[in-house]
Amino acid sequence: MKNIFVALTLMLTSVCISTEVSMAGGQSEHSRAKTAEKYFLAKQYEKASPLYAQLVSSNPKNYKYNYYYGICLLIAGKDKKEAIPYLEMAIQHPKTPEDVYYYMGRAMHFTYRFDEANQLFVEFNKIIGVKNAGRWGTPQLMEMCNNGKQYLDTTKLAGITERAEAAAYDFYNKYVFNNPNGKLLSMPDEIIKSANASKDDGPTIFLSANGRVMYYSATNDETASRDIFRVEKDLDGSWGKPEAIDKMVNGSQDELFPTCNSDGRILYFSSRGHSSTGGFDLFKTYYNTVTKTWTQPENMGSPYNSPDDDFCFVASTQEQKAYFTSQRETAPGLFTVYTMPYSNTEELPVAINGKFNCVGQPDLKAVHLTITRNGDQNIVADLMTNATNGSYAVELPGPGTYSFRVEATGFQPHTEEIRFGEFSDNIYVQDIFLSRSVSGMEDMAIANRRLTESGYVDESLMAGIEDDNDLSTTGVKYSEAQMAAMKASGYTPEMIAEAKENAKNKNATNSNTSMTNMMAMNNANMTADLTGLVFKVQIGAFRKHSREIVKQRLERKTDKTMLTSFDDLSWLRFFMGGENSYSSAKNLRDTLKQAGFDDAFIVAFKNNKPMRLNEAIQQVAAANEND
Repeated sequence: MKNIFVALTLMLTSVCISTEVSMAGGQSEHSRAKTAEKYFLAKQYEKASPLYAQLVSSNPKNYKYNYYYGICLLIAGKDKKEAIPYLEMAIQHPKTPEDVYYYMGRAMHFTYRFDEANQLFVEFNKIIGVKNAGRWGTPQLMEMCNNGKQYLDTTKLAGITERAEAAAYDFYNKYVFNNPNGKLLSMPDEIIKSANASKDDGPTIFLSANGRVMYYSATNDETASRDIFRVEKDLDGSWGKPEAIDKMVNGSQDELFPTCNSDGRILYFSSRGHSSTGGFDLFKTYYNTVTKTWTQPENMGSPYNSPDDDFCFVASTQEQKAYFTSQRETAPGLFTVYTMPYSNTEELPVAINGKFNCVGQPDLKAVHLTITRNGDQNIVADLMTNATNGSYAVELPGPGTYSFRVEATGFQPHTEEIRFGEFSDNIYVQDIFLSRSVSGMEDMAIANRRLTESGYVDESLMAGIEDDNDLSTTGVKYSEAQMAAMKASGYTPEMIAEAKENAKNKNATNSNTSMTNMMAMNNANMTADLTGLVFKVQIGAFRKHSREIVKQRLERKTDKTMLTSFDDLSWLRFFMGGENSYSSAKNLRDTLKQAGFDDAFIVAFKNNKPMRLNEAIQQVAAANEND
């Protein structure tokens, strides 16, 4: 079985095969056979193949020539079907090596003839004995054939609309999107060399479209195999520590090429384990934001998978298309990138990360929260908030109108309704505020914001804000709970007024855009006013003539929202991230190092100019103390 990392970095051999054949043309048959066998035994199948093609042409019934040529076509050829007639000829001769049954079984497996493949593997196992079957991997291959019968359907291959052949080391450049569900952070050769990364293990990280989740594959010391790691931003925008995801996904085999949907809850990856149909197959699994667990990985089936290696599924929900890569139709060193229509029909649960606060009673954190849907009395969620910080997490079964009922000690029960639209791949941050005025009047307000849009608050998700016809003025009175909810979500009374006024004029879309821009500007200004500092992770530095070449390649292969550079005339330096805290930058650095950027380190900038890291850390610490 091919190692996919070797295939990814295998450059096409500079030897011209036609020249080899021409030179061999003057040899005697015996000399040509000796040369071909030398290449075969050295596993240089691409060189041996044209020589055996000549030998078989001259001697079509020679069992040795058919045997060797069939194996060469099976391992180094583009079309595995071409190997079958030669192996069939060889298997009929009693002097043919007995492993011909194995190679014939592999040929049947690659060409979707799964029952015939299993019969050949059974026959081969009888010959070598059960004790030796594991060394050849036939039990796993037979299981893959059975999986192939269940998951593969060649009629679905018609759904593929485009094919593009690409060098194995550069296939991702064929993935052309305007709005992908995420971006593969992949480095050009110059940076890989500067990072001392293994040539067989170029660093790659997948960043979700909302910029809050990263996945990568790295060797796990605990399992001695390549596992998938996940790192996520918290609600304050700081990167957490990278962690290997649970064993439901990270099995005994290597798990490679993790990608995800736009909010990071659906993970796509490749593995030879689980229910693989052959080589590396594409799987998907769902992350539950409440239990922090994963579902059993699901084989994605045809046309994404085949009996050969398949990997790196990336889609764009907006553009309704997806790419994936395979070696099913190429020789070693080359891959085929496939394009096909894609529509995400999965309805993800509405995921909520929330926090309860009581205005005027900050110590009140534990409340009873029950949630019902669409006026039904059936409870879809029943939970207590965290007694220490008021936090809670819940997943609701899809879009709809939900009633949130809060029962707190010393207060009357309060209920608010919120409608969640069809944002199937979004996660919400929710703030619930309860208050009591001096006169004893109680009130509750709820604010929600979608993480996918970096803090954008949908006015339709604000509960407890009175629908007053006079909201176009700024003189509207709000309760303490309502003001607290607006403050937590980023709204101001002026923004509410603008949203309502524009909604009346049927310009709600423009209102949303305007509010998003204002909030982004306000957040940026608040950060700048606080310290003026950002922490970044340097991933490469280049001098003189090479730096412009590197810059062009790097910008083509790396997510521009995370990539920055600084030119000090002597060096052009490249950075990932722009973190407001040193701890977030440290976690980002650890992620990059574990993913393969061995020389990554943290630097600090103030007002877009480099500064000493220790001084930056001290300034941030001082600012936090003052807060």
